[in-house]
Amino acid sequence: MSTKKRLIFIGAGIFMVAALYIGWQYAGSTPELPPVASKPKDQPAPRTDIQPLAPKVTPAMPGIATQLTTAEEGDVLIDDILRSDKEIPAMAQDLHNLVKTLNGEAQVNASRHLVNLTSDEDYNLISGFLVDPKTNPEVIEVLFSDLMNRDRALQIPLFLNILKNPQHPQNEEVRNVMTILAGEDFENNYAAWDQWGADELKSLRE
Repeated sequence: MSTKKRLIFIGAGIFMVAALYIGWQYAGSTPELPPVASKPKDQPAPRTDIQPLAPKVTPAMPGIATQLTTAEEGDVLIDDILRSDKEIPAMAQDLHNLVKTLNGEAQVNASRHLVNLTSDEDYNLISGFLVDPKTNPEVIEVLFSDLMNRDRALQIPLFLNILKNPQHPQNEEVRNVMTILAGEDFENNYAAWDQWGADELKSLRE
């Protein structure tokens, strides 16, 4: 065999070996694939049946009820005053103070004793209760009945006071009485009522 043929044969053998080696390497390896993005998991939809927590509310303190004085309890207090050794005006003052602290029937009973022991000169012990429309209406009725038996000079200023207060329980009754005394109804013309009252008081002093 010539040298040229020998070289060709050797070169072909080397080429075949190289080709087989490359093919074996390619067949035995696994090509890397690009990473696949993972699909995000579906988040559960928020529940709509869950209600928000209500704000915490501090309960209000219960109110303290005013304890009524029974008629029997009031009678004991009234009796203590009437049995005391004090003078009548001092007893009237004590009854005045007691009326302010009592309520209900006990207050009405105390007001009856108050009017019995109060003179015209000390009528200020009564007048404050009488002209105040917030006074117990039953007490006002007792005081007004007493006023109707008092001196006319004492009545007129108090009548005028009540007449000018439409909220007073005895407002209508006073208007009727004054209309009879004046001979006419001046309605809401309080200046005319005041003038009549001044003239009436002047005539009583003469």
